[in-house]
Amino acid sequence: MKKVEAVIQGFKADEIREALAKEKIPRVTIFEVKGAGSHQGKVRHYRGVQYIEDSADVKIEIVADDDEAVRIAELIVNTLRTDNLGDGEVIIVPIDQNFRLRVGQHGHRVPNWDPIVGASHLMRNTTSIGSCLKALRRKFHEAG
Repeated sequence: MKKVEAVIQGFKADEIREALAKEKIPRVTIFEVKGAGSHQGKVRHYRGVQYIEDSADVKIEIVADDDEAVRIAELIVNTLRTDNLGDGEVIIVPIDQNFRLRVGQHGHRVPNWDPIVGASHLMRNTTSIGSCLKALRRKFHEAG
């Protein structure tokens, strides 16, 4: 598994989020970061005092399979590239192991992201025959 990390300008976060949603990449972590890139802040003046204002950028992290990581990185680059200074950067980092806290799984690759069915999961998701019949009656009466 690999982790794709991208540091981009803050106002482009919605654009990349839409592009990732279009490609059906659901697990995206987004942070607000400061001091990223070669331009770490802008020099401002206020009442004769000079100070540096940090630029607020956005960091996106996506954990993906090895073969998907390059495709996701290229998607981010192609979506956000303007050939201007400060477009951002994308890196791919290998992941040695991952741990799923709730279920206690660990290893290099988790076979799926679906919840493991246990007794509490079954109790939450049971539907009685009576409730199914009520829903069907309601739909029937609404339609006719």
